[in-house]
Amino acid sequence: MKEATSVIKDPVCGMTVNPATALHAERDGETFYFCSEHCRETFLSTPAGAKPENKAGGCCS
Repeated sequence: MKEATSVIKDPVCGMTVNPATALHAERDGETFYFCSEHCRETFLSTPAGAKPENKAGGCCS
């Protein structure tokens, strides 16, 4: 029997990512997961409390 793999949405582009293998960053005690270094850097350069620009359909497609 296969174990279910959870997926989480990248907060910048909305792409689904596997938290076991995705890039990540922490902010205010919460861990966020990203599809690429570009999305991670965009998130980190956005002030806490502000929402990064969310591109429909993902940034990497």
